[in-house]
Amino acid sequence: MTRDKLIVIFSFVLIFMFSSIDNAISPMVEPLGKFYGVSMQSVILLISYCTMGIITGVFIGPALTASFNAGRVVFLSACGMVIPLALFLMTDNFQLAIIYRIFFGFFLGTAASTMWWIAYYGVSKEYYPSMVVVLMAARPLALALGVPAAGLMAASYKWQIPYSIFGIFIFLSGLVLLLKIVDAGNPPKEKFSFKKIFTGYLDAYRIPFLPLFYTGLTLNRMCYFGFYSFMGLWFVTHYQTSVSDISKALLFIGLAETLVNFAVPPLVRFFGNKNLFTMSIILSGVVFAIFITGKLPLIATVSLIAAFMVLDRLYVVTAVMAIPEMFSTSKNKTVFGSLNTLTAWAGLALISWLQGRFTEKLGIEYIEYLLLSVFIAGSAIMYYVQYRTVFNAKFQHGK
Repeated sequence: MTRDKLIVIFSFVLIFMFSSIDNAISPMVEPLGKFYGVSMQSVILLISYCTMGIITGVFIGPALTASFNAGRVVFLSACGMVIPLALFLMTDNFQLAIIYRIFFGFFLGTAASTMWWIAYYGVSKEYYPSMVVVLMAARPLALALGVPAAGLMAASYKWQIPYSIFGIFIFLSGLVLLLKIVDAGNPPKEKFSFKKIFTGYLDAYRIPFLPLFYTGLTLNRMCYFGFYSFMGLWFVTHYQTSVSDISKALLFIGLAETLVNFAVPPLVRFFGNKNLFTMSIILSGVVFAIFITGKLPLIATVSLIAAFMVLDRLYVVTAVMAIPEMFSTSKNKTVFGSLNTLTAWAGLALISWLQGRFTEKLGIEYIEYLLLSVFIAGSAIMYYVQYRTVFNAKFQHGK
């Protein structure tokens, strides 16, 4: 097997495994709450604090690969995930578990950002499209397959079992990538500087409408990721479901969300960016408002959640496709990739922290209203910016 093919395969394995670990907390809130002796609501804090670590890792990741050997950065990031993961699995102290999750998240973030270096510089042009597919598909597939598998294993065995298996694969993937990645110093390495970490982001935020758009995107992502982060608690509260039932629902929802990615390009060509974005984001809000109160039968609710996730993919992808046109004055468009990632994780960190701190005090219905409110506000801002920058200009009908 060729070097490039091995890099692509084990990059997929690495992303799949750390995404599965990162997202497997939500369906396991009940057994984890019993294990740590805390409420199910408090278990969500394991998500929020881990995400804060991820944000930090993603933020500084590009500076690390610009200054150090990329293969070593990947391997050390893999080790940096495995060690706190092992400590997390061995402790029954909830505060220590949070600390270990923060460190796990930090190294996850550095590994995730390094994957983009691999796509651009670590594989040949022939394998670049395959690497991009890995970057776009591995996380949704982890939600569709890895997280349900973890939940089903946790329902039959100890909850630590799936995390241990995923951790072994993370280490093996990091080792293979260390041995196979060739970092020849192209682009040339720069001396590491904390100032360089911030320069690209500060330049981007001087572009008209960009801060407003990413504020809207962050609010919008708070709804999407916020529902994922407390989905386990939400199902248990409204439908008294088991970990196994939640995992089966996640399997259906995740597969629907994964498959729709392949339908986006032809839909964009047929409807045009403006029409597809507008229709999907409006329908998404309507569907969310219908199911979020948990009053429908379970099968209907799971179907609507899947529809919500599918619609989310449609309007988010069309919005991302429009970003270079919205901010055409930018001199460095690669920073948009980091901003897209950072705003998504920032939205998750904030909303999951609010859920962990206030769901028990205020009641789950107030969190449901909060998710709907941030969706409406964020979506309105996103539409406004696109209207001012592209919809009212030349970006209609996919042009």
